[in-house]
Amino acid sequence: MPSPPKLVGTLEIAAVPCGLACDDPDFAAVLLDRYSRFLSRRPPALTVDIEVRHEPPVDGDPNAVYARIAGDEGTITVDGDGFHGLFDEQRGRGQIVQPADPSPLEALLTAVFASRLLREGGCLLHAAAVVRDGVAHVFYGPSGSGKTTVAELFGDGVISDEIALLRPAHAGWIVSGMPWRGTTLTAPLGSVLRLRQSRRTEFQRLAPALAVRSLLGCALFARPDG
Repeated sequence: MPSPPKLVGTLEIAAVPCGLACDDPDFAAVLLDRYSRFLSRRPPALTVDIEVRHEPPVDGDPNAVYARIAGDEGTITVDGDGFHGLFDEQRGRGQIVQPADPSPLEALLTAVFASRLLREGGCLLHAAAVVRDGVAHVFYGPSGSGKTTVAELFGDGVISDEIALLRPAHAGWIVSGMPWRGTTLTAPLGSVLRLRQSRRTEFQRLAPALAVRSLLGCALFARPDG
């Protein structure tokens, strides 16, 4: 029976150390360089084994869904052209067979952390998050509503212009980003704002029910039953 891949590094994602084990030293070096700001010395709470397949790329439909995420109680799967991953949430361990491209791994880890955050009372949002006056402001809305623009113009630092991780803390919520779409900045949550394009700038308080309905459209779920 072949031995599992060697642990090559541990990422700190939403205060959870996630180990990456890889059987390909060249690809391991690519990952460590790509995620260097998020590397941690803590022992991993989760681990993903990465098996690299060096096969010619398959020409697929450019309009097709890149990754199909599914699973049942306690497991998460991710599938796409040339890759397949599975994560066992009870064991805290998964594996993915993929080409030497970070994107499949990132799709699996996004699903893993979306599920984990939901179980812990948090969420993973398609949103921009910036820091101003020591707190995080999360901006969400449909594509083209201005999330990236706000991230560039507002605040003292950008947590992420695409994916915001919100997790409960002892005195509120903490906002952080993903290693592949964010910075190492974290901050307590100050506000959540829905963006809508307009010729003027104004703020309107949303009714709680409307706020929840609009947020659901930006939340990432790892499984249909999530």
